[in-house]
Amino acid sequence: MKKQLYLLLMSFITLLLLSNCSTNTNSDKSETSESNIKVIKDVEIYNVESVEYLDPDRIFFHVSLSETLPPDADKKILPANLTPKKYTLTDKERKLFMKMAGIAEDAYFWIYDYTNNQLYSYPILSMEATAILDFFRSDRLPPYDTEDYRIGFDLPQELLPRFRSDYDLLVSITKDNPFAQEQLTPLDWRLIPNANYPDTGSDKLSNKIYGDDKNLIKSYMANANDMTFYVQDLVGSDMDTSIRELQVLDNKGHTIFKKHLDHGELGMFAKLNNFHTDSRDKLQWAGRLFKALPPVVFGFEWFSFYCDELHFIVPEKEGIALKCDNRH
Repeated sequence: MKKQLYLLLMSFITLLLLSNCSTNTNSDKSETSESNIKVIKDVEIYNVESVEYLDPDRIFFHVSLSETLPPDADKKILPANLTPKKYTLTDKERKLFMKMAGIAEDAYFWIYDYTNNQLYSYPILSMEATAILDFFRSDRLPPYDTEDYRIGFDLPQELLPRFRSDYDLLVSITKDNPFAQEQLTPLDWRLIPNANYPDTGSDKLSNKIYGDDKNLIKSYMANANDMTFYVQDLVGSDMDTSIRELQVLDNKGHTIFKKHLDHGELGMFAKLNNFHTDSRDKLQWAGRLFKALPPVVFGFEWFSFYCDELHFIVPEKEGIALKCDNRH
């Protein structure tokens, strides 16, 4: 009788444990799926700037973090009435800068060359912290105001010969590597008949042509990573694109991303791959850029008063703007 009670009790405990394991597993999957979308806005990726305007004989690459600093942080970090166009922070100033920027001392500086799928990493403590004059304020006479400077880090000089340009580089300053290091795919666009462009309903671009407006619609398609990418441009009489729509379909023909791009006076649309003569011959890229996050597509706009965007291929149209400290 005792043996039977013991077996019955053990069976009950086993079932209880299995039930808990099953419940926890399902919960983890659900939470992970939801958190993937929620953390998109928390991703901070920086642009790299090639600095030639300070000294044409010594070009260097700089990453500005001024955009992430609290208001008036420059006045606390930098001394007043500086005269050099480039200033190296003292140990005390650097420590305050990192604290105000929210950078841990054990973080790494991750530099990702996405065109060649090459990743370089340096302990943040080995990076040179500098303040450089903003391009649009570099013609002023010294002494300079602290707000005239961009505060950030120089890339090691030995890296520069390895890069084609600063345009192909993305930087993250975190403890762990956020990049998936799965080679992104340049989008190989081809012109298609407008009739082959997926219908987008009442907000389609053809509805934006009124009367005798001399506007044209051009449609393009590209395939990559088991997805089909579509672009439709509204082109004016000056042959410039005024409105652009981007749409992504999965391998079953379902629309998984759609967005109207309209930069207004902030910039201009980038020419599509295969339809431009720019030296940066591959401008639009797609693929899995980050670990545990949806794939991205980018390279469709250039901004004068804003920073380029990474579009995550999810129905919610989530995206992030690269941090580029684009002050004027």
